[in-house]
Amino acid sequence: MQLDNAFIDRIAQGVLGVVSSVGETREEMVRKVREVVREGVEHFDLVTRDEFEVARKMAANARLQLDALEKRVVEMEKKLSKDETVE
Repeated sequence: MQLDNAFIDRIAQGVLGVVSSVGETREEMVRKVREVVREGVEHFDLVTRDEFEVARKMAANARLQLDALEKRVVEMEKKLSKDETVE
């Protein structure tokens, strides 16, 4: 993954700006850092752990359904093959 250096520089400047603002309250500094990090997450189109877990479970369920369907197709093909040999 290639990183956007200009964007990383903006994040770094934002964090440095937060740290350098001595007169601000701790809560304000935390809010600004969170804002900068949120922008970074949005820029790189990352997902939360919860979103990842939901997608992982959906993929696992889809895999189970696919396996079951494949088994049904094999059984149907065997039955069809038997029926054709009987006739």
